[in-house]
Amino acid sequence: MKILENKFFQFLIFVLMIVIIGYFIASISEKSRAAEDKTITINGSGEVYASPDVALVDISVANEDMNLAKATDDNSKTMNGIIAFIKGQGVKDSDIKTTGLNISPRYEYEMKTGKRTLAGYDITQTLNVKIRDFTKVGEIISQSTSLGATDIGSLSFVIDNDAAVKEQAKELAIKDARDQAQKLEKALGVKLGRIVNFSENTYPIYYGGVGNIEMKAASSSITPPTIQTGQNQITSNVSITYSIW
Repeated sequence: MKILENKFFQFLIFVLMIVIIGYFIASISEKSRAAEDKTITINGSGEVYASPDVALVDISVANEDMNLAKATDDNSKTMNGIIAFIKGQGVKDSDIKTTGLNISPRYEYEMKTGKRTLAGYDITQTLNVKIRDFTKVGEIISQSTSLGATDIGSLSFVIDNDAAVKEQAKELAIKDARDQAQKLEKALGVKLGRIVNFSENTYPIYYGGVGNIEMKAASSSITPPTIQTGQNQITSNVSITYSIW
């Protein structure tokens, strides 16, 4: 009987210890959650200006003909001549990319009869070119039109490898957020704890550039445009959430 009583007493002690431990764990968790509920979010921004090192431009050739084979052949010959010229300007194969080739029939409609008649085929081929020597930008644009390009589009100046510049902008944004946090800490009479959340968005801002410009075949005497590259702005916005007490 005494053995059973001892075992029962030990069991009660064990259960009591489990309950006490559970209570303390729940209390600690509740306090931890309460502490985490008290947070403050600070936004910071950073800007870096850097000179671009690559010009991007789209060069298109568009033509039409009743004969599909002739239309395709004419388009290919014109574009191949432009590509050969661009390569002759020192642009590498890896910096020349065909981004579009569209072949579509064109129809005419007879209003009285509603009849649809084939009027020819329209073909447009587009080339994206990276130009690393800025002294060649104007020449490539002007001579491409002389060789038959019908559209020059989306000229822009970018930083080819902008990872380091983006990182610099992010570091400035984080510093800005931290400086603001320290000021608020004093102004609000609170203490900053650990960081519970962080987010960032870093992106380049391009100024100027040109949209799509329809070009007419011109003589080789066309004056190349003067190209001004300016600087690119890389902006970073960060959001840091601190626990406070």
